[in-house]
Amino acid sequence: MIDLKLKKKDKCILRALLTNGRRSYAELGRQCGVSRQIALEHVRKLTAAGIIRGFSVSLDSEKLGFAFQAYTLIIAKPERHLREELNAFLRESTHVRRIQLLFGRFDFFLELLFRDKNEMTAFLQELQAFEAIERTETFIVNQTIKDKPDDAFLGFLAQ
Repeated sequence: MIDLKLKKKDKCILRALLTNGRRSYAELGRQCGVSRQIALEHVRKLTAAGIIRGFSVSLDSEKLGFAFQAYTLIIAKPERHLREELNAFLRESTHVRRIQLLFGRFDFFLELLFRDKNEMTAFLQELQAFEAIERTETFIVNQTIKDKPDDAFLGFLAQ
């Protein structure tokens, strides 16, 4: 674990950006008790350090017609040349939102998004056709109770 020492102003700026990434630098400065220029310098410094990786928009998948969210766990065969083809397929697929390598019984964890059941079925059939796949287990999301990925960061930044 990295012992990161963020200044109070940096934490304030990060909290403000997490709650509203569209704030102007003047607004950011006012909220954190610094000038617009100082706020800009802090954002540049945090970006250069890799703490801020970028700015994005959070979209509502259901309102855009993506009704099926699923998670797939994969047990893959150990042969590296087989996995490379699978990795390329997963990286290029527009259905795959996240790929995580795991320690334990499963090798991969995939976060997936689909418009309908047929699209999901076609993807899973294509996935299971890879020689690298030994076994998969898929979970379809019924309902999301909490979707606040920034809560852990906000808690840390409040300290």
